[in-house]
Order: sequence, then structure tokens, then C-alpha cells
Amino acid sequence: MKVKWILQSLLVTLGTVLLLSVITRAGGPVFEHSRPVSAAVFEPGKPAELNDGNLVDGLSTIELPVPIAKVDLNGSVLSVDLKVTEERFDKGELYRGIAELISFSFERTSNIDQLLLRLVAEDRWLGTRYLLLAADVRRGEWSDSAMNELRNAGDHELPKELRTLFRMTETHLWKRGVN
Repeated sequence: MKVKWILQSLLVTLGTVLLLSVITRAGGPVFEHSRPVSAAVFEPGKPAELNDGNLVDGLSTIELPVPIAKVDLNGSVLSVDLKVTEERFDKGELYRGIAELISFSFERTSNIDQLLLRLVAEDRWLGTRYLLLAADVRRGEWSDSAMNELRNAGDHELPKELRTLFRMTETHLWKRGVN
């Protein structure tokens, strides 16, 4: 009796395994939703909601001239610190990086209303951090022409109107080029 019960259990188990393998090979409806699907988190032209779960994926799509030192997402406010080194201090490239972060924050996300951005230099010997530039950018308070002007500013000082529009504060270290 015991042998018959064990044999039946073994046959049912084996039959179930075979049935499941046939269904998965055939692409049956049972496993259709469990297949891994790769999709871009932030597709160009299609704003997505930025949250703690996709923050790293979203920011990794941005080409920045310097690494991100710190990121914080608090509701609709995204705070980003960029780590600037003496070797990578090129105002034109940094302005383009700022423009890319602004574009990402407001054109490729649906829930970010404010970007707080800081460019920070770190003394590698002492570990001291120095603020170079800070910006407080709000959704809808800038134009495409302002973004183009920021992207193409080069090493020149930004016009006062542009600094006001992006609520930028420049420190003495920024103005003299971190020498």
C-alpha cells in the first residue's frame, strides 16, 4: 500500500514537471507575464515619475562631465551635488552638465518641480568640501532659448539674466576658476 502511494506521488510529480516544461516552451498563457522584459526606465519624449526605485537608473542615463557626489529625492524636489575636480574644471562642460540635469529633471520626469543643484570641489588632501556654484531651478520658469544659451555659454561668465532665471549663486572659487 505504501509503495503504491509513493509510486502515484512520483508519477503525478513527474507529470506536472513535464506539463510545465511543455507549456513554457510553447509560450503558453500561464507564463506569458512572468518573462523578463527589458524596457528603458526613461524613454526620450515620454516623461516618467522619478522615485527612489528608479532614481539611480534615471540619473545614469545623463551624460555628465563630472561624477555625482550626492543625490536626494524629497517629494517633488531633486537635490544633486556634482563633484568637481581641478583636473575636470571646464566651465563650458559644467554648464552643459547643468543643462542636461535641468532637461532630465523637467522634460523627462513628470513629478519633479524643483532642482537644487550644487557644484562642489573637494580638497583631496584635507577632505574639505567647497561650494563653487548653486542653482535652484523650478519647472516652467525657464525657456528653450535660456537652455541653449546655458549649453553654449563656454567658459564665459553667464549673463545676469540667465543667472537670475536659474537662481544661480557663484562663489569666488567659481569666478576665479579653482586655481
